[in-house]
Amino acid sequence: MIDFSAVFAIATMLFIICNPIGNSPAILAIIKDFPIERQRAIMIREGIFSLLIALFFQFFGEWFLHLLDLKDYTVSFCGGLLLFFVSLSLIFPVKGESSGDKKKQEPFIVPIATPLLTGPSLMATIMLKSRELPGFLTLSTGILIAWLGVIPVLLFTPYLQKVLGNKGVTALEQFMGMVLAMIAIQMLLSGIKLFLAAA
Repeated sequence: MIDFSAVFAIATMLFIICNPIGNSPAILAIIKDFPIERQRAIMIREGIFSLLIALFFQFFGEWFLHLLDLKDYTVSFCGGLLLFFVSLSLIFPVKGESSGDKKKQEPFIVPIATPLLTGPSLMATIMLKSRELPGFLTLSTGILIAWLGVIPVLLFTPYLQKVLGNKGVTALEQFMGMVLAMIAIQMLLSGIKLFLAAA
């Protein structure tokens, strides 16, 4: 029997951690050089990939980490570092990358599906919930409902620049960069705490 209050709580929590709204400026910076129709196709594809990664870590996350001999604190620390580097790129964008092959290269799974959407913090949360909840339906349903909110936000991302303008997008990028930096530091501290507890 599915506990719908638990499903809603899980879906809300996963949507917040996935943070498609806050990640929109970073995603827009990656796809903005493609035609608007192609941007929408990229968003649908990356949203589906991020969902599949989330479901993979629900069912096989523990096995995958054990196979590679990775610990919880390693995932937390690595996720914090990756997120911190992403936050720095938002706060201090690199100048002089106006042309070249880098902008024309279409993103595929990395970095949009992971680590921007389904990042280490989301993977760790899903694995933790899979341990806590009996069965799999409650968590799987929560993940699916969360992505029913994520996908529409992703589809709106290509229009973000038109709504906010260049200056608005830049301001939003820098603000979300600061927020991501704080989240990253918290993840790093959590990793250190888990390491000290395991030592």
